[in-house]
Amino acid sequence: MKARQLRTRIITYFVGVSLFISTLFGFVCFLFAYTIEDHLFNFLLNDEASYIAKELERGRPPTPRLQFIKYLDNEAQLPAFIQHTLHDEPRAKEFAAVDGKHYHLIKMETGLLLAEVSEHLVVRKIKVGMLNFLLVVLGVVLVVAVILAYLSLAMAKRLLKPLDRLVDIVAQAPVEKLPQNFSRQFVNDEIGGFAFTLEQALDRIRQFIAREQAFTRDASHELRTPIAVTQGALTLLQQSELNHKQQQLIDRAVAAQAQMAQSVETLLALAREETLTQREVKLLPIVENCVLQQAGKIAGKDIEVEIQVPADVTCAIGESALNLILSNLIGNAFCHISAGCVWVKYHEGMLSVEDTGPGIPDDIKSELFTSGVKGKQSRGLGMGLSIVQRLCHRLDIGLEYTSSDEGTRFMLHCPTHTRSV
Repeated sequence: MKARQLRTRIITYFVGVSLFISTLFGFVCFLFAYTIEDHLFNFLLNDEASYIAKELERGRPPTPRLQFIKYLDNEAQLPAFIQHTLHDEPRAKEFAAVDGKHYHLIKMETGLLLAEVSEHLVVRKIKVGMLNFLLVVLGVVLVVAVILAYLSLAMAKRLLKPLDRLVDIVAQAPVEKLPQNFSRQFVNDEIGGFAFTLEQALDRIRQFIAREQAFTRDASHELRTPIAVTQGALTLLQQSELNHKQQQLIDRAVAAQAQMAQSVETLLALAREETLTQREVKLLPIVENCVLQQAGKIAGKDIEVEIQVPADVTCAIGESALNLILSNLIGNAFCHISAGCVWVKYHEGMLSVEDTGPGIPDDIKSELFTSGVKGKQSRGLGMGLSIVQRLCHRLDIGLEYTSSDEGTRFMLHCPTHTRSV
């Protein structure tokens, strides 16, 4: 279908250009013929004017040599419609009567010469023949244009055959195995150079993917080991005799360790494109836990935190992913506000985190979710919102935000059914 469409477009282009050029050529031919004819009559009148002027100097009667030219003493002897035209256009030299007659006029120092040239208008008599001839020429040009279009298509097909083969090589290669050493089969021309450059680019991509996969495997192995060790140590400490203060610290460490384990698993799954299972979880406990985890960021600040989430609301996101998303959003709200209020609200499937801070700077709004982008006053790394955006995209969670100098609001459109992605 695409090949036919391309062929039709090329033929249409050739025919359209040929039709335009032929029509323009025909118009120019008619214009040229009429111009030459007018110049001929003007030349004859000027020649007769020179002859009449000499005859008058000799005292002879001013009798034109050409029968269709008349000598007039003054404008009062001109036909009425010519007099009327000269009144409006004093410099007019050519006049067309309603009865089909055509006149040319030239003014002399004494008198005028008027030529009635109706019988001598050659172009008017042969214009039908000229038009028929131009139509025949147009037909021939269109046939030639179609032939040239097909010849161009055949030539283009031969020239682009190596490019089609290159496209097939890249398109048919499995996603997990990019093609290698394919540029050698192409001639050393522009397409061959493109194939070689493409092969180098694909090789760099292959090496990059291999490094990323190796890093993910190494990180997965090396991070799980210390997490397991700390988990065992915290379990043993919990079984020991501790005072109330020590127990609180251990409980906080256990919660932080659990959050770290969940975050590592979620981020590694996201990096490896592994399946992230979404299941129904109670929303309020996760929100409260995230607020407690981030509470240290508002210590000593005059900030009020309000949670407006019904106790029975569930959300089909998954505890670890939701915890990671909310920790970043709530943590950002706590960091970028020195006084005021932070709300976490749920209403009709939408979970929002709002604050009364100074808002997001205008110069970073267009790249807000790009990794490493942050405001000038931010002390973070600019990674949190990038992680949030990628997780929401992976989990098909709608993410929106509004921001002004009165505060910022992030909104999550929570899914209500469980699925795996």
